[in-house]
Amino acid sequence: MMPSLLRDYQVRHLHLSPLVTVHEDQPIRDVIAQMQTYRIGCVLVCAQDRLTGIVTEMDVLRKVESGGDSVEDPVSSIMTRNPVCIAQDASIWEAAEKMNEGGFRHLPVVDAQGAPQGYISIRSLVIYLADQFPDTIYTLPPDPHRFPSTPEGP
Repeated sequence: MMPSLLRDYQVRHLHLSPLVTVHEDQPIRDVIAQMQTYRIGCVLVCAQDRLTGIVTEMDVLRKVESGGDSVEDPVSSIMTRNPVCIAQDASIWEAAEKMNEGGFRHLPVVDAQGAPQGYISIRSLVIYLADQFPDTIYTLPPDPHRFPSTPEGP
């Protein structure tokens, strides 16, 4: 049931995170400000309505951790260029596969012309699954393979 549901529904049915973009030459501090303002985990980097890169919270963390660089450096110094994307009419299954295979927590979504529409996150996939299968998801024990050592009751 679950695989067919994921194959039948398109990415456009997921809750897309807002389309928040910056330009490659903007300072990293602008990315940090956008992430804080919109409470998001990544910002898409665009030039002339085309996706050129992505900056995630992990990219920013690595930048801060390295210590030697300034938040005044351009976004281009930390962004991932030409990120893997998914079309909004692709299946949710395809999106999950791409995210799993690439180890991505965020996946930009583009329209038929390649223009960015937002992104999906691991969180949006989990929320979608919980909404579709509430009885299964919400009644799972913490460890479904563990059995009680003693029976309940008198």
